Amino acid sequence: RKMAWDEDKLLRQLEFYMSDASLPYDTFLAGELRRSEADATVSVSAATLAGFPRVVALLPDLSAEERAEALVAAAARSDTLRACDGGHIGRRFPLPADDPAADHSVFLEGLPPSADEAAVLEVLAACVPDAAPASTRRLRDLKDDRQARAFSGKWHVELADAAAAQAVVDAAAAKSLRKPGGQALRATLLRAHYEAEAAKVAEYRRKTAEKQAKRKAEAEAAEAEALRHAHKEHGKVLRFSGWAADRQALLDACGAHGEVAWADDGAEGHVRFKSREGAAAALAALQAEGAAAPPLDSNGAGPAAADAEMGETDAVAEAGEAGGAAEAGAKRARDGDSSAEEPAAKRPAGGGEAGAEAGAEAGGEAGGEAGAAWAMLSDAEED
Repeated sequence: RKMAWDEDKLLRQLEFYMSDASLPYDTFLAGELRRSEADATVSVSAATLAGFPRVVALLPDLSAEERAEALVAAAARSDTLRACDGGHIGRRFPLPADDPAADHSVFLEGLPPSADEAAVLEVLAACVPDAAPASTRRLRDLKDDRQARAFSGKWHVELADAAAAQAVVDAAAAKSLRKPGGQALRATLLRAHYEAEAAKVAEYRRKTAEKQAKRKAEAEAAEAEALRHAHKEHGKVLRFSGWAADRQALLDACGAHGEVAWADDGAEGHVRFKSREGAAAALAALQAEGAAAPPLDSNGAGPAAADAEMGETDAVAEAGEAGGAAEAGAKRARDGDSSAEEPAAKRPAGGGEAGAEAGAEAGGEAGGEAGAAWAMLSDAEED
């Protein structure tokens, strides 16, 4: 079968994988390289490259074996790659870190993409007459997949020795290395250029790793917070209002139904129980007690307090009546009446005082629960 695909795009992608801008920083391919002792070049199995997602996308109708064959055929058309034995695709030039000529070569940029080798030689001859190039290599812009292998205006220029290479770099620094038309060119020692590029890649990866670590930490924190809320046991907190007694009475009233962990002090606030069951039992009991009791009077006293007050009034009246009877008895005694003395058992012993104390005690105890409103806090309120 004959399948059609964009051969230029396939070749551009292949050349990018094997380029100076990509291969030195590809940690996966670094472990797949086969090195040539003869010329310091490297090669990669076409079968390995055939499994890369972009290659698969460019050759969607081909099998893995057919994709590998297509890549080997594409390499034969390249000016920087070559087909090697064993189904490998190799570079025609060493990687910068392995290139023995790197110390006397320069990375030249700033020329127009259309400039050819003759233009490079002319610029060098005009600015640095003694720096005759030993070889030149024109670089393509392989990062932009919209440009099908277009030239970038950047060059590798090998000089005769390190002194000649440094002379070119010095001329560029002095702005005397200029292209036709007068615009200054930039030149860097080849090894220094790629060391700087490696430092940029390392810094980019460091920042990327920091961002990823930060995002991971934030995600883990959010997940932990979500789990904390998911596992948090709600339904332990009651809200109350209208409590007329003190905090101890509140603790006693709530503690009768469940163990209390903490309680507010005042007419309104919250009570936290140590268990949901205790809170639920207390809520049911306290709401029932509050519903069964009449509301507090304007002085905050419950019905028992009113009964106590009435008890005190009755006791005072009885004491008055007893006092009158005693006075009449004394008069009869003076008149010689033997029935003047009343048995002690019939006398109201401290009736007014005892009635007042009993009424006050009953009124304070009943007045705390009577009329108080109780409710369970919602999950959202508790959070």
